[in-house]
Amino acid sequence: MPNHTTLTAAEFRSAIYLDFEGRKSIAGEKYPMPHMAGVFNPNLKGTSGKYSSNFFKSDWKPAANGAGREVSNNNFQDFFAAMIDVLVAEDRYLVYWTVHEEVMLERHLTRNLWRRVKPYLFNLHPLARRYMNRRRGFGVGETARGRPLEEFLAAMYKKRQPYPPLPRGPSMVCQRIDAACAKTKRWGNFTDVQKKYVKDLLAYNEGDCRSTWLIAKRVGNFYASDN
Repeated sequence: MPNHTTLTAAEFRSAIYLDFEGRKSIAGEKYPMPHMAGVFNPNLKGTSGKYSSNFFKSDWKPAANGAGREVSNNNFQDFFAAMIDVLVAEDRYLVYWTVHEEVMLERHLTRNLWRRVKPYLFNLHPLARRYMNRRRGFGVGETARGRPLEEFLAAMYKKRQPYPPLPRGPSMVCQRIDAACAKTKRWGNFTDVQKKYVKDLLAYNEGDCRSTWLIAKRVGNFYASDN
């Protein structure tokens, strides 16, 4: 596994931020293929940037076509082959919130693609935990252990409004979209509820991608000034 303990502030800014969504394992199944990936590229300055996403399942094409934002519909290998080319050519890192994304990549990429991407991976969670514990970010006597992404963001950016939640959870929503796509190949035939599932999933995923970047920016700047 990659063994970087931190990145520089410049490396965090130039990185690509990744977040998967998919369903939970069924009947003992191990590591089911993610349904989608969200990707965030920070701007050269400030806190904003560009979000895009990809649906891996070919039968999700009507959802990709009708989502009303930048959504591609490429298979897992093709999507990451193109991304890995960028990472290698531009010497950028692929940053994600927990080891889950890393496990999915190792499990589902070809051996050659996994070998190529492995040196460019960075799991932000251990560094964010270290930062929050050192700064007592959750209060005196409290630790970062077991806390979700949303709590990290709220503690670091107390004045920022939270990103939209997904009350039904991504696993259930992905299964509802699966059912919709199994019945029709046209976005226009989706019900309003089914269309909302797609748009809510993307909004939730974008929030996770942007949250990971904002946390990376904060901890990257802290450790840069600490050295």
